[in-house]
Parts: sequence; structure tokens; C-alpha cells
Amino acid sequence: MNKWKKLWRGTMAVACIAIPALAAAYPDKPVKIVVPYSAGGSSDLIARAIGEQLGTELGQPVVVENRAGAGSMIGTAYVSGEAPDGYTLLLADVPFTIVPALYGDRVKYDARKDFAPIALVGLSPMYLFASPAYAGKGVAELVADAKKRPGVVSIGSGGNGSLTHLLAELFMLNTQTKLVHVPYKGAAASVSDLAGGQIDVSFSSMPSAAALFQAGKIRPLAVSSPQRQPGTPDVPTFQESGLPNLTVQSWWGLLAPAGTPQAVLDKLGAAMAKVMQSPAIGQRYAGIGANVPDQADAGALQALLSADFQRWQDVVTRAGINLE
Repeated sequence: MNKWKKLWRGTMAVACIAIPALAAAYPDKPVKIVVPYSAGGSSDLIARAIGEQLGTELGQPVVVENRAGAGSMIGTAYVSGEAPDGYTLLLADVPFTIVPALYGDRVKYDARKDFAPIALVGLSPMYLFASPAYAGKGVAELVADAKKRPGVVSIGSGGNGSLTHLLAELFMLNTQTKLVHVPYKGAAASVSDLAGGQIDVSFSSMPSAAALFQAGKIRPLAVSSPQRQPGTPDVPTFQESGLPNLTVQSWWGLLAPAGTPQAVLDKLGAAMAKVMQSPAIGQRYAGIGANVPDQADAGALQALLSADFQRWQDVVTRAGINLE
């Protein structure tokens, strides 16, 4: 037998023994959750909320590490290059599926192939808000107005390439309208100008818009969740408004590097199932503007990722978005 074949078979035999042993002992040291953003944001707060509970379930400390930069790409690339042993995990959110569509070959990892899903850990609906000065009272009136005045009605976003920008493009594609996109440096600036009447409408999460909404300075026209939200029971969903393709929520998910042993993924998944059932998580999420998903397992996260990869690639291509 060729000596290289003998070496390969010997290596594989050792691996077959080592992987079950690794899974059986897992975890025997602290686990790290990498957040690809600075501390204090929603992703960081969610990572710390689930990390505390996950540590209890695993019997080992779970440490949150912030690796911010390049719109989440630095931290995500870091995790993709770590050992697939279950000790370095990624807290991903919507940019995980948007970045590949926007930057293509410039991304230093393959978001579709370099990660294994563990759990869908949070959802947050997006709202389409209108300025008090804007006459349209609902989505149907907005669409009719935009068709009557193409290139006149303005829609703000938190910046080029952001979720709110892509939602604005998705809205235009699905309604066959042309609104004037006005990008801002962050959601707060967008809703501030919305309240001041500088723009007509804008997508935003409720946490970013809560103060102005509660003060009656902006009006919600629709919400992107499948059902109406308890905090805004009078606000219809996009599906109720005739735009089911706008049922798109912000999300957070926990992933491991691809190649992590299935037994380790199963242990993490089982632990996360208990974490997501904890009343403490619901209480922590309430202050972040996030909801606990009805289905939170790896399958639910994979289904969401697959849909989002396709959706945002389609939007970027059809809308001709180019950030170079």
C-alpha cells in the first residue's frame, strides 16, 4: 500500500476516535461568543443575555468578546478561521446575510459555507414610519401617492447598505414605485429628520424610534412581523396591507465554525433550547426590543439564513446597489 494512503488512513482513524472523545468531554473550558460590533449595541446585549444562561446550562463560563469593524466582517472572519471545536461561536445578525450580496468576492469568508447554525436567538420587527406632515394614512395611500408622484416622495434609511436601505428597495420593488432614498449615518438621524418633516417615511426598529413614536412625532404605517405586535396592536402588518413579501424581521443567531462535530452542535443546541425558555431571557429582551422566536433551533436559523441570502442578493441585483 502506498505510504501516503497508510498515513491518510491512520490520520482518519485517529480523528474518528478523537472527535467522539472531544464531544463527550465538551465543554471542559470557557466558551467564547464573538460579537462583531462594539459593546453596548443590541447584538452585544443579546449575546450577554444568552451567554449568562448558556454558561449555566453548559457548566462553564461563557465570555463575550467584541471584535468590531468593517460592518461586522472583521469579527465574522475571525470566527470563520477559529478551530471548529465549539469553543468560539459567533453572534450573527442581519448584516451576515446582506454583506455577501453587497461585497461579493471582497468578503474574506463564505457566509454560506464557513458556519454551522446552532440556534435562532432573537427576532425584532421593523416598522415603516411616516412624518406627521405626510398626508398618507396607510401603506395603500403611500403606494398610490408614490405612483402619482414618482421620484418625489422620500424614504430615509440608516445608511447605504443597511437593512433599512434594503427594506426601502424591497418596498419599491414590490410596489413598482420610485421613492427618493435619503441615507443617514444611523437610524437615530433618520427618525429625527422624519419627525422634523425633512423626509416623508422611513423604516426603523421600534427601539430606535420609541421616544419619537411615544411623543406622537412619527406615525407607524405598518410592521414587518407576521402578526401585529402587542405594543402596537393598531398597527397592521405588511401582509394585512397587501405586501406579504415585506414580512422581513431583524434577527440574531448563534453559529459555530463549519466542521464543528455534530455532537458538539447538538449539545449547544440542547443547551440553547433551555436558554430560550428561560423567563429571564424574555425579560432582558423586552428592554432591547427583541422577541424570543417561536422556533429557535438550528433548523429555524438555517431556514432564515437561506431565505435572507436569496432575498438580499435579489434586492441588491435588481435595485442595482453598488457601494464601491
